[in-house]
Amino acid sequence: MNDEQAIKELQKQIDMLSSEMADHRQRLFALQQELNRLQNKKPATASSTTEGSSQNFRFENFIGLRVIHFVGIILLVIGLSIGVKYVIDRQLISEVMRISLAYAAGIILYLLSWRSKKNYQLFSAILFSGAMASLYFTTYAAFVYYGFFSFAVTFLLMVGLTVYTAFESIRYNRQEIAVLGMVGAYGIPFLISANNGRVDLFFSYIILINAGVVVLSFKKKWKIMDWLALLISWILFISWGSFRYEARDVWTGFILMAIFYLLFTINAFAYRLVRSEPLSAGDIQQVMINNIALYLSCLLVFGYGEFGIHLAAITGCVAACMVLFASLSYFLFASEKVLQQSLAIQAVVLIVMFIGFYWNGFFVTILWVAFSIVLFGWGIFKHRSWPRLAAILLMIVTLGKLVIFDSSKFTPIQKITAYLIIGALLLVLSFFYQKNRTTILKD
Repeated sequence: MNDEQAIKELQKQIDMLSSEMADHRQRLFALQQELNRLQNKKPATASSTTEGSSQNFRFENFIGLRVIHFVGIILLVIGLSIGVKYVIDRQLISEVMRISLAYAAGIILYLLSWRSKKNYQLFSAILFSGAMASLYFTTYAAFVYYGFFSFAVTFLLMVGLTVYTAFESIRYNRQEIAVLGMVGAYGIPFLISANNGRVDLFFSYIILINAGVVVLSFKKKWKIMDWLALLISWILFISWGSFRYEARDVWTGFILMAIFYLLFTINAFAYRLVRSEPLSAGDIQQVMINNIALYLSCLLVFGYGEFGIHLAAITGCVAACMVLFASLSYFLFASEKVLQQSLAIQAVVLIVMFIGFYWNGFFVTILWVAFSIVLFGWGIFKHRSWPRLAAILLMIVTLGKLVIFDSSKFTPIQKITAYLIIGALLLVLSFFYQKNRTTILKD
């Protein structure tokens, strides 16, 4: 009997607590409704005013933080340049005093940047950039115009300034400072070069700079540095290959070219390999430009200035490398469809070029038609639209070649054969598209 009373008492307490919880939920809901009502009663004009003020603030923020300091530094440099030119033209100060004052100006800018770094980091970074630029070109002037320093001392000073600039770019976390140091690093050989023709030393130095740029760019995700390094390096190499390359430099050129290509290829795939991040559009574009630069460099290194003789062989070898690269991308990076397609397109273009360079006349027409059939069949088998479109485009190019260039060169039998084959294939393709419209739309 006592147990029954205890059970009833517990049940009564449970019912009471449940009722209180329901009341609390209702009060909470009512308070939430009241809060929403009060928030919705704010006048619309206040919201629009706030939005307008926010836009004005963003514009003012852009002017005050992004524009003014650049204009100020430029005006400061112009003023200093005019002042230096004035005192030089009138011989008001000696050569030693000129260099000393230029160094003093750079050091003052550096001290101001150091002093303001804690509270005004962006302003400090701009002052630091101006200081390094001033010290850099003062050292250049002291070596070139006045002969105050030897070549070795000047080189070490400039390398030291470049390394310190790169170090501070990490501390400031500012890509602009890193780019300044990077431009200075690439400019050192041109500013103080003794012109001794040691291409191996020159490009070894460039490779060393590129390795540092790749590491810094990977660590901080500063992609613009990747682009600058890639473009500057290949432009320097191709310029050397165009104007100063000699046949005896073939192995030097090949080794340097291979190092450049591998370095920038690894750089483009760095985040994909290390952090399993998908390739960005910029990464894929770097791979494509790197491949194009490799092809042009191969023409210069292995062409020996006679492209007509070696053009087909070089194009064929590079095409084989691109086919291998595209095949590896299918197995190693199965999810990177854009990369696979881009590499495959480059391989297809090179194969078409190789056929055109190696053969001539009727054989080119027949081989292009055969290759277009292979492309179209590959597009059907893989359910991909771009190989089919490439095949159709190649047939159209082949037909244009036949009509414009080959009509006067082919024999009647060759013309009949070519026209019949291309016409029949186009009709077959048209029938295929009519029959498989639904499947093609899915592809």
